[in-house]
Amino acid sequence: MSIEEALAIIDGKAIEKAPRKPPTQREHNLQTACVRWARLQFPKLTIFAIPNGAWCGYKQGRKLVAEGMLKGVPDIFVALARKGYHGLFIEMKAGKKGVVREEQSEMLLKLREEGYQCAVCRTFEQFQTIIVNYIS
Repeated sequence: MSIEEALAIIDGKAIEKAPRKPPTQREHNLQTACVRWARLQFPKLTIFAIPNGAWCGYKQGRKLVAEGMLKGVPDIFVALARKGYHGLFIEMKAGKKGVVREEQSEMLLKLREEGYQCAVCRTFEQFQTIIVNYIS
């Protein structure tokens, strides 16, 4: 809080703030484009999102946890066994600033130990490469 804001509060004056910008949805937009591309490119491919990051209320969150939702589960699953793997999990991160949290890193390691290929994807081109290399 600035000195001007503190003085305005003391004087009982309303503080005019710039309107908040809505949060960017870079990861959402990236994931949407990637899944759309994969479904168009490989129509028989079973690829789906795991919406662990969806915003919901406290009651709904508790319900989802009770149903088995786990922290750290990657964003996308490709249900196709290839190259000795049971399937492919992809954690989406928008650009270089997207940080893989500790529970995500731990989950990726567990899934690799169980025979799944796992990848972290930061760009559309990287997603294309991951999918093509996994399928071929």
